[in-house]
Amino acid sequence: MENFLRKNSISSNPKANKAVLNELVDEMEKTQQASESLNIGRIIMKSPITKLAAAAVIIIAAVIGTSYFVSTSGGPAWADVIKPIFTAKTVKYDMIIGQEGSGAVITDMVKGSKIRRTMEGVIQASIIDLASSKVMVLEENTKTAVYVDLKNLPSIPNYVERLRNLITKLESSPKFEVKKLGEKIIDGKEAVGFLATGFGIEVTIWADTETAVPIRIEQKENNLNVICKNFQFDMEMDDSLFSMDVPAGYTLQQMGIDLTGSTEEDFIAGLRFLADVGDGVFPEDISIEYFVKNAVQIGEKISVSKIPDSEKMKAGEIVSKFVIFLRFFKGEGQWHYAGDGVKLGDASKAIFWYQPKESPTWRVIYGDLTVMDVNEEDLPN
Repeated sequence: MENFLRKNSISSNPKANKAVLNELVDEMEKTQQASESLNIGRIIMKSPITKLAAAAVIIIAAVIGTSYFVSTSGGPAWADVIKPIFTAKTVKYDMIIGQEGSGAVITDMVKGSKIRRTMEGVIQASIIDLASSKVMVLEENTKTAVYVDLKNLPSIPNYVERLRNLITKLESSPKFEVKKLGEKIIDGKEAVGFLATGFGIEVTIWADTETAVPIRIEQKENNLNVICKNFQFDMEMDDSLFSMDVPAGYTLQQMGIDLTGSTEEDFIAGLRFLADVGDGVFPEDISIEYFVKNAVQIGEKISVSKIPDSEKMKAGEIVSKFVIFLRFFKGEGQWHYAGDGVKLGDASKAIFWYQPKESPTWRVIYGDLTVMDVNEEDLPN
């Protein structure tokens, strides 16, 4: 039980939590698996309602003191390989959420507070402006632009800024440690690896042995895996790539999602919504990786479900607050989900439990969505 809870723990560090929300905004656009088998135009571009509801789920569903120098016998040091991360004005990379080969993949272009994302086969392009908390999703096949205003989005950094903050935080910790992993071939290049650890976080950087430019960065934090590769630092990026103007010939759809806080009640509302969309059965998983991998399928379920159109319109806000609760709640950093296959209304099955901050007891949510305070020794097995 202890090992499982540790595996599924949630960081309560504010910077890490904000970084996760960034990942949600950034990474819930589509998955490699979905791009091979589904066409977003066929699935969700059937009516204005399903366009907005599915787009919202795909967008939201995503989204880490003293310098330490490694003594080496040759090749770049830790300080050398992190330098481009701290100095680059623009960055392009591929990001994988989950395990390589099965996780969701995005191609990211970052310039200031703006990010342009593309994924073949699902959504042609998305432009995210973190400064204004606005997203423009462009669907090329149907010439549709979905403009989303993320109201009350917390101030969050892009991936590169988040990585800078994380490295700075790790280096300032008295428990900070970095190990040299030796050399190996990464994507056809000779690379040297470094593993930095602290605060329960692992960051592995593989860099070109000659130029010290990062080739691949792997981050593990709680139950979240993020891999970035194919880096291009300080490449020329035209401002037009990040324009929030609706392209000529595109039909505009607009929506707003209020991200103000998230309570246990919001989380329960999300559980009910997902069960309703799943024909009265709770989903098999509620982790970030699950939402990333299944964003398109969740959008399809919403579009064809029997729930009222008014609720479909609220899908983005309901799902986003549901996920935000998992990452932002002021708890002791542990949660467990056991709702796979449980029917909505089954009061005999515990589907979720967590320990609120400074609480001696745990909150347990059952299949009928009632909640009880339970001592740790009485938690479900």
